[in-house]
Amino acid sequence: MKQPINIKNVTIIIAFVLYNLVGLISSNAATINVNSINALQSACNNSSSGDIIVLANGTYSNVVLDINNSNISVIAQTPGGVFLNTYGDINIYANNVTFSGFQFTSGDIGTAYLIEVYGNRNKLTHLNFSNYYAKKYIEIKAGTQYNEITYCNMEKKPADAAIGCTIQISTSASVIGYHKISYCSFQNYYGIGGDNGNEPVRIGLGAEYLNKSRTTVEYCYFNNTGLGDSESVSVKCQENMIRYCTFTNQQNAMLCFRNGDNNVAYSNFFINAGGIRVKEANNIYCYNNYFENSGVGSTADAITYVYVAPLVPPTTASPRTLNLSNINFIHNTFYNCGDMDLGGNGPINNTWANNIFRKSSGNLYSNANNGTTWSGNIYQGNIGITISSGMTSTNPFLELNANGYYGLTSSSPINNANANYPLILDITNLNDDPGLLFDIAGRPRPTTVNLKDVGCEEYTTGTTSNRPLTLADVGPSYLVALANENFELETKVSLYPNPAKNNFNIQFPNNYFEDSEITIINSNGQVVKKQTVSQNELTRSNTIEFNGLNSGFYIVKIQSAKFSKVIKLIVQ
Repeated sequence: MKQPINIKNVTIIIAFVLYNLVGLISSNAATINVNSINALQSACNNSSSGDIIVLANGTYSNVVLDINNSNISVIAQTPGGVFLNTYGDINIYANNVTFSGFQFTSGDIGTAYLIEVYGNRNKLTHLNFSNYYAKKYIEIKAGTQYNEITYCNMEKKPADAAIGCTIQISTSASVIGYHKISYCSFQNYYGIGGDNGNEPVRIGLGAEYLNKSRTTVEYCYFNNTGLGDSESVSVKCQENMIRYCTFTNQQNAMLCFRNGDNNVAYSNFFINAGGIRVKEANNIYCYNNYFENSGVGSTADAITYVYVAPLVPPTTASPRTLNLSNINFIHNTFYNCGDMDLGGNGPINNTWANNIFRKSSGNLYSNANNGTTWSGNIYQGNIGITISSGMTSTNPFLELNANGYYGLTSSSPINNANANYPLILDITNLNDDPGLLFDIAGRPRPTTVNLKDVGCEEYTTGTTSNRPLTLADVGPSYLVALANENFELETKVSLYPNPAKNNFNIQFPNNYFEDSEITIINSNGQVVKKQTVSQNELTRSNTIEFNGLNSGFYIVKIQSAKFSKVIKLIVQ
């Protein structure tokens, strides 16, 4: 395993550079500029290998596009400057296609799919999906390989949209996918809710539980998706890897190993979010993960085994004969989490090893399970079930660190891991970490098991390359730039004089040229004046008259398409 990528703001700069260099590896590549969907389709039909097709900035409706020629790039003139609304149907039948920089907002295609990928080695990057009615935003078709979805944002999937996930990775019994979803953000889902609604990511389907996908989900940010579905990532096939992701502000949504054996989840952060659920799956390995306030005050637990009794004999419709065997939680840290439901006495041959549990009140576990081996765990709190060995009561001395989570200190018990746990699954051709050579922060662990620290990290003062993600680390680069621009406006837009008598001035930055609505609200919440400052009128300073207002406190709201700011005004 290679050391994890260092996450810094420089990734945004790199993203811009890569965006502008798309396709330049071909010296014969042509740049084709178009300004209509018909022209875009024509350019795609007549393109040659290495061509870059650029759609002019603007808003386009009823977009139907088929990409049949391989080795081309279809990009927006400016990243984020092209809006594809109303109706969309984009099909990528070719290979090695880059589709980048577009925004899909406020459209409606009912029960259809917005983007469908039928080819191999295609890249969907720097796309923004917001408040769009669609059954699925993106589907990677079965039988395809090495497709990538990166630096995309999926948010505000409407509550009355057709039931369906935003990203569907379909699988084949004969072709292994090796797809990747990375540096994407999933946030603020309205959704349908329940067990099978609008989950952000679904890998496989229930009927595909024997298929091997080998899909990687990494460096993704899941925030407030629990209204959409109880699963943030739903894994329904075999040999997939979920790593370096952050799940936050979604207590009712969990990472779910729903169907399919031989899957791993490691070095993820679950903070104020549902944890991990295992249902009808065997050989699951969860290691180096961090859980904080996970499964607290919600219908979801920090960890849940959902045991379904096997059919004896199996049927054609339900061929599963064994459920929940060899479920392994190794070197994880749990800080003030809800309880963990071990599924009763059905699950067998499961292992909990070298985990840290710190809980100030309540029980660590519920629903006692007799098919579990406990080894090398340390805890502070109440276990809640009877465990004869493998759990040592001691203070782990966890403290909030500079990376925003509770980690080890010099007082913590270190160098005392136990080697009594199964070999961790090594998924073929995936860059996983079966030897636990790195901790959750990306720092090296000792190769000797007994010298490793218990929990998700090693105690060291060394540098870190992995931490809880924020929106600044993921999603389209232009959304990050817009967020930075909004922050700049927040700091530079001002009002003077204050206190004022009959008028005040609003100061804008020199480079700000947007229509703005100015609203004055009295202490009773009543709007007493509203005025729009047009783009043509806007200069560095704008005078707002308010003759006749009584003295006292007022609220001035400054609103534009780019930002909103509220300032308290004193009228003399």
